[in-house]
Amino acid sequence: MNTQQLIAPFTRRRKSHGGMRLFGLMAAVAAGVAFTPLAAVGQAASASPAAAPTAQQWAEVVAAAKKEGKVSIYHNLNPSGAELLANEFRKDQPDIDIEMTRLGSAPLIQRFGTEFTSGRNIADALITFPDERIFDGMKAGWMAAWVPPELKAFPPKVNYENQNMLFNIQTAREAIIWNTQKVKPADAPKEWADLADPRWKGKVGMNPPWRSVAIQGIIAYWQKLGLGDMAAKLKANNVRFFEGSGGIMQAVIRGDVHVSEITDLPLNVALADGAPIGFVYPKSGTTLSEGYIFVAAKAPHPNAGKVFTNWLLTEKGQALLQKFAGLSATRPGVPPLSHLPATSTLSNTADGFSLTPPEVQKEIVNHWRTVFGVQ
Repeated sequence: MNTQQLIAPFTRRRKSHGGMRLFGLMAAVAAGVAFTPLAAVGQAASASPAAAPTAQQWAEVVAAAKKEGKVSIYHNLNPSGAELLANEFRKDQPDIDIEMTRLGSAPLIQRFGTEFTSGRNIADALITFPDERIFDGMKAGWMAAWVPPELKAFPPKVNYENQNMLFNIQTAREAIIWNTQKVKPADAPKEWADLADPRWKGKVGMNPPWRSVAIQGIIAYWQKLGLGDMAAKLKANNVRFFEGSGGIMQAVIRGDVHVSEITDLPLNVALADGAPIGFVYPKSGTTLSEGYIFVAAKAPHPNAGKVFTNWLLTEKGQALLQKFAGLSATRPGVPPLSHLPATSTLSNTADGFSLTPPEVQKEIVNHWRTVFGVQ
């Protein structure tokens, strides 16, 4: 295989996501950079590459990335942890300046899609928890097809549908947290229904469901548990909405609210820092969200995007991602989170994305907006 053959056109058969979703036959055009230093991005491809680059080919990619001198990452990692992660990348790749742009998963995906459609391509790689638009974007040519050298260290399921475009790098879980200086141990919530307990009226928080598919997933799970109309119950309890898990964590630490539902992105980091936080993953179960990364097919710095992505897949990169982003990494052999249980030990975990096909997402968002009078 020569360097120009590493990216090629492909067709995709019908496959399922999480065993529950069917996607139609697609013929996606995925543009990528050939593994030569001066190769252009945007070349049509006809088959997903089947092999990782040779050592020489990868050395050419790294050299090209250094000439590009910059990489732009769109993400929804823990804000403070993301900058620490970026600093570690700068140490390892001092010739590549890294720029990190953070948004919630829903607006992040919308922004990338709008930029792709308008031809205003800024991001070289994107890290997020997906909704249906990510998989539609795969069909539309958002993602470069390539095989990171480090991919061989991961189980096959990390490579989404074996398409060599979308790689699962971390897993988030939904939890309940509380301020241990405000909540007595005997009063601490244990189950999702406890969020509607009148004792927390005006002191309960959550991320609004129109902001993230992860929140929609746990709401769908509440429905599965038969908890009734949690939107109405939480409105009656004067729930307060905060933008993102970082905002929720800060609100609980400050005592603005005493308890909250949270996606556990910032939880391990907060506990490691000694924050006065208690937590529980309810025994009735919780939902998981798989975090993915892809290199943009029309990336302005395609080689640098690949170098960053491959670095994040290394044992060091995965350990740093877990340390600073606070989520379970997917590479086998990486030590577990320092202050949180392994996903395998949690009760009744469910794939939140599988619970929220597009029609369910729409139904949840519309209902909660109506209940809370938010347009």
